Amino acid sequence: MTTTYPVDPVLSMALFVSDVSRGWDLDDAAVRRIVEDTLERLGPDECYARAAQAFGDRPETALPRIQWARELCARAMAPALVAA
Repeated sequence: MTTTYPVDPVLSMALFVSDVSRGWDLDDAAVRRIVEDTLERLGPDECYARAAQAFGDRPETALPRIQWARELCARAMAPALVAA
């Protein structure tokens, strides 16, 4: 059984709107770095705005991408949650 941890949705949105391709092999440190960089560059409001635009423009690709982003963020952020 796999345990998943709740992740702040803005973290998933930041990965979702980043320039990272779903095909890239990302370790947890890379995911955390990408999320941090994207939030620093765009801020939470712009991440949400870009995600909303993606769902409006391309819902058929946005759904799999946000699912991917949520899975990676849950995995990457879990050590920080457990250690706290």
